[in-house]
Amino acid sequence: MTNHQLNRLVGLNKDADSGFRTAAANVNNSEMQTLFTKYADAHAKFSAELQAEIDHLGADPSDSGTVGGAVHRTWLDVKAALTGHSVNAMLTACQSAEQSIESSYLEFIHLNHHGQIHTLLHKHSEQIKGFSKHLERLVEFQNNA
Repeated sequence: MTNHQLNRLVGLNKDADSGFRTAAANVNNSEMQTLFTKYADAHAKFSAELQAEIDHLGADPSDSGTVGGAVHRTWLDVKAALTGHSVNAMLTACQSAEQSIESSYLEFIHLNHHGQIHTLLHKHSEQIKGFSKHLERLVEFQNNA
């Protein structure tokens, strides 16, 4: 696995951190605000752990998100305004983004089959998978309510 690939995951986690914070700011539900902030904090931790690993490898870790992440956060703001700050709209958008980052992790795990980096990526991936499944259940609940 290259430093570029690890930096890509740093960027995706920074996007997720910012995206969940944007969702928390755009939903009028204290439980969802707390949940989104919890997930944002987890992604911030994932970014920091990946940056430390990149630094340990002697490379320069990325300190920014991606253009796609900025577009997604803007879409969250627009979607919130158009839907009256709907919990379901924010959950759906966050679930989709989380599924995307989960796929990226799985792709990179397959490229790195051993060692400390593999263990770290697997740990992150399992937590992200849990976040994604939880968001999916919440979306289903909202749709059935």
